[in-house]
Amino acid sequence: MYNMIKYKFDVGKALETAGMTAYKAQKTGVLSQDTWRKIKHGNANISMESLNRICAILHMQPEHLIYYESNGNEEKEILEKFGK
Repeated sequence: MYNMIKYKFDVGKALETAGMTAYKAQKTGVLSQDTWRKIKHGNANISMESLNRICAILHMQPEHLIYYESNGNEEKEILEKFGK
């Protein structure tokens, strides 16, 4: 499955600049180890709760962090299932 939601920049690096580390994320429970790993690998398939926390830490809105990138085939399959 192709993830059509992408980060606009290196969110992991931005979180580190803001003082977040893998250890701190896990110890405080702000982000799970799995979520941290996804972020560090550029995988934007995270929960809305995690997105909310990242926005709070970075003082940004979601549209500053992510964007939608169309994938013709998968998008077509989704729309066909939806009846469009």
